[in-house]
Amino acid sequence: MRPSVICAAAIVLSFLSGCAFEEKSRADFERHNNSILRTSYQDSAMLVFEARAGAAFPDDSESAEELRMSWLQDWLDRQGLCPDGYEIVDREPISPGQPNFHDMDLRYLLRCASAPPPAPAQ
Repeated sequence: MRPSVICAAAIVLSFLSGCAFEEKSRADFERHNNSILRTSYQDSAMLVFEARAGAAFPDDSESAEELRMSWLQDWLDRQGLCPDGYEIVDREPISPGQPNFHDMDLRYLLRCASAPPPAPAQ
């Protein structure tokens, strides 16, 4: 192959990989801006997933709920939680009188299908 063809192919591959990285970064930004996962303050065996609803992600929209569930799965994967799946125990809108430190609209209470591994002995 001629050097110019190899150079052009390298430039195209670099551009395409950059686009793929940009898409992943945008998805991570969207998830991070619109949801959060934490351990329950009342029960450390439970996880709390909070997410936004509203015009962009309506509470009653199936596609918005699918997106929220993909954010949840991304959070779980990133933190290495619930490898065997999870059960959503409760889903409710966050009322104005409830603590809402991250300005989210929906709160999901979930339990991992398998118990987390015990903490290492010290």
